[in-house]
Amino acid sequence: MQKTYDPKEIEPKWQKFWLDERIYKYELDEKRPPYSIDTPPPFTSGTLHLGHVLSHTWIDIVARYKRMRGYNVLFPQGFDNHGLPTELKVEKEFGISKDEPERFLKKCIEWTWEAIEAMRNQFIRIGYSADWELEYHTMDDEYKALVQKSLLEFYKKGMLYQDKHPVYWCPRCRTSLAKAEVGYVEEDGYLYYIKLPIAGEDDYIPIATTRPELMPACVAVFVHPDDERYKDKVGKKVRLPIFEREVPIIADEDVDPEFGTGAVYNCTYGDEQDVVWQKRYNLPVIIAIDEDGTLNENAGKYKGLKAEDAREKIAEDLEKLGFLYQKKKVHHRVLRHTERSSCKASIELLPKKQWFIKVKDFTDEIIKVAEQINWYPEDMFLRLKDWAESMDWDWVISRQRVFGTPIPFWVCRDCGEIIPAREEDLPVDPRFDKPPVERCPKCGSTNLEGAKDVLDCWVDSSVSPLAITKWGKDERWFKINFPTALRPQGHEIIRTWAFYTIFRSYVLTGQKPWEDIMINGMVAGPDGRKMSKSLGNVITPEEVIPRYGADAVRIWTALAPPGEDHPFKWETVDYNYRFLQKLWNIFRFAERHIKDFDYEKHKEIDLEPIDRWILSRLHRLIRFATGEMDSYRFNLFTRELMNFVWHEVADDYIEMIKYRLYGDDEGSRLKAKVALHELLYNILLLLAPLAPHIAEEIYQDIFKPKIGAKSVHLLEWPKYTEERIDEEAEKLGELASEVVGIMRRYKNSHGLSLNTKLKHVAIYATDSYDTFKSIEKDIAGTMNIEKLEIIKGEPELEERITEIKPNFKLVGPKYGKLVPKISKYLVENAGEVSIALKEKGKIEFEIDGQRITLGKDEVVIRKTVFSEGEEVETAVVGEAVILFFA
Repeated sequence: MQKTYDPKEIEPKWQKFWLDERIYKYELDEKRPPYSIDTPPPFTSGTLHLGHVLSHTWIDIVARYKRMRGYNVLFPQGFDNHGLPTELKVEKEFGISKDEPERFLKKCIEWTWEAIEAMRNQFIRIGYSADWELEYHTMDDEYKALVQKSLLEFYKKGMLYQDKHPVYWCPRCRTSLAKAEVGYVEEDGYLYYIKLPIAGEDDYIPIATTRPELMPACVAVFVHPDDERYKDKVGKKVRLPIFEREVPIIADEDVDPEFGTGAVYNCTYGDEQDVVWQKRYNLPVIIAIDEDGTLNENAGKYKGLKAEDAREKIAEDLEKLGFLYQKKKVHHRVLRHTERSSCKASIELLPKKQWFIKVKDFTDEIIKVAEQINWYPEDMFLRLKDWAESMDWDWVISRQRVFGTPIPFWVCRDCGEIIPAREEDLPVDPRFDKPPVERCPKCGSTNLEGAKDVLDCWVDSSVSPLAITKWGKDERWFKINFPTALRPQGHEIIRTWAFYTIFRSYVLTGQKPWEDIMINGMVAGPDGRKMSKSLGNVITPEEVIPRYGADAVRIWTALAPPGEDHPFKWETVDYNYRFLQKLWNIFRFAERHIKDFDYEKHKEIDLEPIDRWILSRLHRLIRFATGEMDSYRFNLFTRELMNFVWHEVADDYIEMIKYRLYGDDEGSRLKAKVALHELLYNILLLLAPLAPHIAEEIYQDIFKPKIGAKSVHLLEWPKYTEERIDEEAEKLGELASEVVGIMRRYKNSHGLSLNTKLKHVAIYATDSYDTFKSIEKDIAGTMNIEKLEIIKGEPELEERITEIKPNFKLVGPKYGKLVPKISKYLVENAGEVSIALKEKGKIEFEIDGQRITLGKDEVVIRKTVFSEGEEVETAVVGEAVILFFA
């Protein structure tokens, strides 16, 4: 092995080897238990970020581990191609308009292929062990046909429909959004207090609103039925200032009497509550804001103003007219397009003709199916449950975009009948393709129009488990692999990808989509805050991997706790890199001792206590690691493995057996080699899923000639052996480790190298005498002690004061010329002074008639211990005493 581990040289070599040799090729094999992974297809942005590196390394760790456990692992990787960012890129960077749909689509696809290529290479660079022959893309005809087929099934079940309904609308992106794509953001703003005159009376009702620009869309005022302030006003009408319309005052229990004035106006539509009230009381609908976020003709003279500008202008006019009487600064929640960090536009609720899938009526069933899935961590299930129970309306699946899976329906313009595509024609694009029939089957009209919208990207990705298991295409493949074994994903998309996948899989197959779901957190910046360009805390994989290698970064991901956000720390990756160098040095040292050693021939030999100690610790680690890996928890196992390798193996065990490996006792050397081989071989296997590159390099160099497997990743996971657990040996090993540590510190404090010979050391022990005798050779050999005595009993020690003097820095300024006489007094009365300081914390005496008082910190005392007349230094281990003779 070369002197140092160089990931720049070694990692690409094994990545190429794994691909060329098809090490991770999947083939159906009913003799082995199946394990299929429903991998998240990242959006094809063209580059992976550290969040991708973390989540996909977790997936890869699972895949490698399960292969080693004997599973036949189906590990495909897909790419989620459709989405607004690609359209924006084609429009802005390539200057192609959506008004040229065919040319626009061609460029979207062309650019996406470039992005896929770049991202695939990044996956390979982190050691990702997917079977790339199973790669899928949501823009492929085969995938689009599957998505469309699933919609035809929903249509047949009566669960797909068109309707005009308030939808979340992004004025910046000019498209409708699913509820999961929007979220509330805490911001500073204003609460406007407005007097609304009671129609026909010299009275008013005060309301508070954050959106005065919606006054032209006001259709009612609401108060709580128990609010004494307004009971006499319920049933009356207010006359809206400026717009001169009358609207009713209605009592409803949904009103929060503690908010603002306790009275609110209902506008169509300001928020979800406005939708609820409009439907509950069958109120008229007045839309004052257009798709581009500007006010329309219903806003009168404010037409054409952006919503934010209209807010200021209407508030200004209301104040001039005497209706706005207070403007209060508040910290409140604003609904924004949160799913796209590049947008974050304020969301409007606009009634639009959209395509829907009925989901609200199925939330109880979705929760029941989700309960059948094993959630890791368990509490992540509650996020899905809370989301399901909070749904207000059905799933809006249509988007007003170009690059997406087409909606496979035509609509009769005369009667509204929906006409589905023929399954044998899929995939279809009704924007360009002719309808499957010439006339409407309901009214006979020939006026048929293809759906112009495309599908929300979650409609694409939420059939991923059906796609990878070949639902409806390969019955044997599907039967073996569905439900899939695992869905790995981030916690931030539980309410989208997890929720919709469970829903659609259940409706289409009657089954849950996966056995287990593993949830990871997001990656934070080094400062612990969410990575953001504006905060200057964004770290990219390209900054880290070339510097430290993929394995060091992979170990950083493995240290992330399940379900929790994980900050990127340079110092952690640096430590991981140094750990890998330490590991390399361990195997480099061991290479000459175990590479050509016949372990199988000698493995049953009786081992020394120190050997039994380290192998007992090893097998405890194997047992712990297996349990943690089975539960998809990598962080504690990874930390335990690193500590074990660095401290117990490198610092202690290897140092303790060097004298045996290089000594003349052939039997002892043989035992050390057996233990060292078993120890390091199993460490390599434990490490393989976490750091696959260095594991492969070491395996190929040291173990492959005798074991024969083509790759370390085709070997079995270490087997826990109960017979290797030896509690007595562990006590011995821990004691030896502690004693050796004390002796190292002794050498270090005296400026001695670790291999410097110690002439004479004695260990006095009573209860632990036999224990020390059993490790006597190991202590003497490890620390190079010429004469080591293990003596039963307690040492006779004499403590002498060899130096006593004032602390001149403190005593000099205090007593000046008396210091020499004080020094003399201390020397002549050393014993008395020492006792007084110990018992009273001070010593008092007179010099030339002056009272002298010295505290502990004002007297310097050096004591030396003697044993049988020889000067010694001592250390204590339990009830034993170690004597170091000068």
